[in-house]
Amino acid sequence: IFKGMDGIAFDTAEQKQASEAYDRDLSKYDVLVLYDMPQKITDAQKKNFLKFLADGKGLVALHHCLASYQDWPDFQKTIGGKFYIAERTEKGVKHPKSGWKEGVRYKVNIADRDHPIARGLSDFEILDEVYNTFLVRPDVKPLLKVDHPLSGKVIAWTHSYGKAPVVYILLAHGPSGYNNPSYRKLVANAIRWAAR
Repeated sequence: IFKGMDGIAFDTAEQKQASEAYDRDLSKYDVLVLYDMPQKITDAQKKNFLKFLADGKGLVALHHCLASYQDWPDFQKTIGGKFYIAERTEKGVKHPKSGWKEGVRYKVNIADRDHPIARGLSDFEILDEVYNTFLVRPDVKPLLKVDHPLSGKVIAWTHSYGKAPVVYILLAHGPSGYNNPSYRKLVANAIRWAAR
């Protein structure tokens, strides 16, 4: 998907063990794009990740990374939400296990048409996986919404984590999502916005 994005150069980093991508020098990058779901992360890796954001660099979080680092509360604050892989209680609040369903056709509505990430986009239809019963923090600004009984209502948002611009986009579990022209434009716009 990234090869077709004009003006965007990228490196890839597979997380084979856990979070080893954060062992490298991140300072040469403008934006981190996450599409993974690791659970283990060392204190040194957390520090490197958070330093990248403290320097005001951008973060684009995609799809199932909403379920990453279930035991690291700062990650939820970083991306603006959380998919619960199991029922759990946090700060006295009981959260049910989040749900998902593959192969759902639904309409995506642009919630903030004036945002630069929405530039050139109209409401669109997609065949994809939906999530439900996930947490969306109240301090985020909705970017995309869905009105489908199997899906959470807000499926993309922006916010800031300190000085860092952050985008989360739930869409695109597989090829039907990746190949959707509106999704591709959305991700390219998100990367450019997060890179400022």
